[in-house]
Amino acid sequence: MHKRSHQYNIMKNRVVRVTGMALSLVLVLGMLLHFQHPLSAMQLSMQYAYASPSELEDAKDEKDKVEDELQKAEDNVAALSSEVGTLSGDLEVLEGLSAEQKAQYLEISQELAAALIAKKEALNLYIDSQNTLAQKTTEYSERISVMFELQNKSTLEVLLESDSLAGFFVNLELIELIGDSDKQIMEGMKAAMDDASLKSEYALQEAEDMQVIADQKEAELKELEARIGETTAVLERKQSELSEWEKKEEELEAESERLEGEIAELQRRLYETKPGNSGGTAPPQGSMTWPYPGDYTIYSSFGMRLHPIQRDKDGNRVYKMHNGVDLGGSYGNPIVAASSGTVIKADAPVRGQNTGGKNFGNHVIIDHGGGVSTIYAHCKDLYVSVGQEVSAGETIASCGSTGTSTGPHLHFEVRVKGVPVDPANYIT
Repeated sequence: MHKRSHQYNIMKNRVVRVTGMALSLVLVLGMLLHFQHPLSAMQLSMQYAYASPSELEDAKDEKDKVEDELQKAEDNVAALSSEVGTLSGDLEVLEGLSAEQKAQYLEISQELAAALIAKKEALNLYIDSQNTLAQKTTEYSERISVMFELQNKSTLEVLLESDSLAGFFVNLELIELIGDSDKQIMEGMKAAMDDASLKSEYALQEAEDMQVIADQKEAELKELEARIGETTAVLERKQSELSEWEKKEEELEAESERLEGEIAELQRRLYETKPGNSGGTAPPQGSMTWPYPGDYTIYSSFGMRLHPIQRDKDGNRVYKMHNGVDLGGSYGNPIVAASSGTVIKADAPVRGQNTGGKNFGNHVIIDHGGGVSTIYAHCKDLYVSVGQEVSAGETIASCGSTGTSTGPHLHFEVRVKGVPVDPANYIT
């Protein structure tokens, strides 16, 4: 029993010694690691609060893709808006023509109805003339027979049958008058029938002509109404497409603004990771050179404004944040660096052109240190390259209207740690 107790104590002491050695080893290793990588928990959290250049580039690449899609959406919205405007104008013209054609068709229809009535009346007149002439012909034939009998009598017979000499002359004159009168009546009736025939033929031709015109007007009206129906269908389809693209445009604009904020935040965090940038100060106000010599007018200020190009779905201008100021306004005029620094971007997708491209178009970005950078956008020619050191007042570009622009000008921005600030407080 004593022997077992002794063995137990020996084993217990061994376990304690081994455990103590292990703990000592862990402590030593911890001290070594501490000296090699002296990061506290707070320092580790600070490390993850900072940004890396790759994160910033990824965000910029993503924003470029969104801007490309946004440009496509804006182009489609502009094209569809133009189509909708043209179609609306065409439809208005067609509806005006339709109203005019309907009025003409109504007028022709009324004239056709009147012509048909005139045709019927003329035909009735012609029939009446024929009937009257037939009746008069019968009467004339009967009198002709009587006249024939009278005319076959000799003058002596007429004299003998007369009551007196005066009666003899009256009978002779009467025979002659009856013959002349009947002849005149028949000639008049024949002339009346010929006139009725002509009128009937004219009325018939007039009715046929009016029918042809009415049929033509009706066909034109139907064709016009068909065109109105087709134009209306196309217009409705284009309006639907326009609404979809406008919705997409709004979504892309929101995404672009979100990425702009993300990039600004990444730039701020990246700046803070650089040695000596634990909180640097911006250059004092009024210390920068005016970047567009010769014209010291600010044509559009920093802040919210009615966007000169973008419209809502109803075609109204919309309010957008303007992150800089617009200066100058003549193609080819020099643009100078507002302060000394290093060119960190010189992008010229449409170099040497007055217009073209998207967003900033041809533009330059200069890093002035202390977390301050400036942007020079919508240029025509660029005279600097990335990595080049420039001095305040040095010509870096010429004025243009490239990118999203309505005319020649310089869009100038000042950013502190990636955040846009009012340039009017910095340029003199």
